[in-house]
Amino acid sequence: MIHADVVSKAREMSIVDVALALGAADGVKVNERGVPCPHCGGRDRFSVDHGKNVFLCRASGAGGDPIALVQHVSNVSFAEAIEQLTGERAIEARRAPERNDEQQNWYREKARHRAWNIWQNGAPIEPERRGRLVRDYLALRAIPFPAWRIKALREASQLPYWHFANGEFTVVHSGPAMLAAITGPDGRFMGVHRTWLDLSRPNGKAVVADPETGEILDAKKVEGSQKGGKIVLRDTLQVMPPAALCVLGEGIETVLSWDALNPDNDAALWVGINIGNVAGKAAEQIPHPSLTDTDRIGRTRRRKVGGQEPDLADVDCLQVPFGLFDRLTLLGDSDSDRFTTQAAMLRAKKRFELAGHSVEIDWAPDGQDFNDQLRGRRETRQAGRAA
Repeated sequence: MIHADVVSKAREMSIVDVALALGAADGVKVNERGVPCPHCGGRDRFSVDHGKNVFLCRASGAGGDPIALVQHVSNVSFAEAIEQLTGERAIEARRAPERNDEQQNWYREKARHRAWNIWQNGAPIEPERRGRLVRDYLALRAIPFPAWRIKALREASQLPYWHFANGEFTVVHSGPAMLAAITGPDGRFMGVHRTWLDLSRPNGKAVVADPETGEILDAKKVEGSQKGGKIVLRDTLQVMPPAALCVLGEGIETVLSWDALNPDNDAALWVGINIGNVAGKAAEQIPHPSLTDTDRIGRTRRRKVGGQEPDLADVDCLQVPFGLFDRLTLLGDSDSDRFTTQAAMLRAKKRFELAGHSVEIDWAPDGQDFNDQLRGRRETRQAGRAA
């Protein structure tokens, strides 16, 4: 007999962690897309529901909790599955067959077409062309509407928010959104970044919740590809003389806030979408000095984060062509864990320097990002006028 507490601990383990340990693709971390089943392969038949902590394989009909997942992939008994989950026996990973290049290209092109359709249905953001949503959103964030035309931004008055749960996609929200075109190293369209808006809220972003679990979902999502991509807010030809400096940050609001805080600059403005895409993979994981993680069965360990040394074999991150700019300025937000963020920014700096670039990091004030700093200046001015 297995004690009920042991069974309970096994069932409470993260379905995502177990799936990854069993060989599932990294895409299983995102509660949106199916991936190949680590037991029987396929294209997108395997998915997990993060909120309910269960999995589903559409091809075989198998599904259930982490214990059932181990049984499905490793073909073991109930007791043996619990032994693997509780650490008494090593989890027997069984990597699904790798997709060939043809399959990979098929998936990428299908996602790119979905993204292109969203982008094509977007409307101009310029007020003189009847745009208002992005203008009003930026105003809420204290960001002046750009004096130049941003070709990479559009807006949508009603955009559905699709969410993957219980093995299927459903629309859990529909509303206005800011659209941003993601382009690759060759300038080709790769995907679309979407930010759902609610202009009645102080920060302008919509609150989207899973109707079953109540989990608050990210108001920003990407359709298509983003690895190695960027959003160009101002290119080299939109300043005179052509830009010698490129300012690169994670988010649209961050980069436009920096531009507003540094008027009369002549920089090209790029958005790297997320810090992982800007920094690239780390050569090794290092222990965090203070943060720890506790797994579902009570084991506490120092959290591992990406170190400062770049993995030079990683080519699926943002590349800046040598000779396009004289200098790069990387924007560092200071509103998240400083140790992790600083390691990533130093990794990015070294990666770009090894590619021949001259690089510096501009950090936001402690505890803030650049939009916090910009909004703080607006509040100070308003208080001064009121006094």
